[in-house]
Amino acid sequence: LEGLEQGGEFEEMSRTLKEEARSAKIQEYGEEKLPAGDISGNEVIVVEGRADVVNLLKNRINNVIGMNGTKLPATIAKLGKEKELTLFIDGDRGGRLIAKNVIDNARISFVAIAPDGKEVEELTGKEILIALRRGITTAEFLQRMQYERKGYDEEAKSEASESGATTTFSGDVK
Repeated sequence: LEGLEQGGEFEEMSRTLKEEARSAKIQEYGEEKLPAGDISGNEVIVVEGRADVVNLLKNRINNVIGMNGTKLPATIAKLGKEKELTLFIDGDRGGRLIAKNVIDNARISFVAIAPDGKEVEELTGKEILIALRRGITTAEFLQRMQYERKGYDEEAKSEASESGATTTFSGDVK
């Protein structure tokens, strides 16, 4: 009891218990038994995996569902027909590739992106809220991806021409 009277440890223990209680609210949804919070409302946040769902629940964001990997489950595609979906992706190349696949196969209204190089599962509560507030429409996201891709292609061509490199192939493919 003496250690608890100092306050710091007690507050930390109390905070941890509250977070664990919130993350215990995780449930399974649909045929694929996807990890989810309370998705009874009209707006749902779609994340990549279970750890992302747990992190959002710990930070009091309950309207979340996970895809359990990179492949889009049919349950989420069906959910997109009934609800407004926001896709929340990691701030890396993999996140952008997943977004492209999901957008091509489900009705996504908005895309939120974690800060560069960070994963949704490792974000703090403040970082989560900032990323969600900075969410953009799907059309704007696709336009930015096209611009980034175009810039990458032009940069690669420029570097190749500066170095005198050529990209020719002469050989048999078996």
